[in-house]
Amino acid sequence: MNRIEVNIKKLFIIITNAILTILIISCNDSDDTEFQDRFALYLLKNDTLTTNDVQDSALVTIELKDVPIITYDDITAYRKEDHKVYLNNSFSYYFGEDSLRIFSYYLGKPFVLIANDERIYLGSFISGLSSWSPGTPQILDYAINDSEKSFVISGAPIYNESTFVDVRNDKRIFRALGNKIID
Repeated sequence: MNRIEVNIKKLFIIITNAILTILIISCNDSDDTEFQDRFALYLLKNDTLTTNDVQDSALVTIELKDVPIITYDDITAYRKEDHKVYLNNSFSYYFGEDSLRIFSYYLGKPFVLIANDERIYLGSFISGLSSWSPGTPQILDYAINDSEKSFVISGAPIYNESTFVDVRNDKRIFRALGNKIID
């Protein structure tokens, strides 16, 4: 082989590697992963755990399901004033057969809210008939409006006003939601 043939083969290998690298990076940078955890609600991997079981656990230690139940792309708007979330579809669409069951846990069905890949807070699905209230933000069954395709995330109970912090007002949530925030 002469020197020109060797240089052409080297150039071919370099160009092929560059094209393969670009293809691999492009495949890994899909819109689904980009926005999946921009804003997301995740249920726990262990379906038997209640909010009462995990409310004193560190968020990083709680194992989450692989796929969120609601993502940034599912939300059309978020009203900051009362933390009302407007969806593309009815609430029951995202939960299917579980839409009634998630409210049947007497001690709450836990979820974790994530914004920009950070766990922000533990929340709970609670039946409006329950006399128990966790120290977390809550999605109550009566705060779901399927005809309007919305639900409200209620605040945690205030036991001591001097130490209360409303985690629903975390700036990371509002940054993640961006232009979906409405007044």
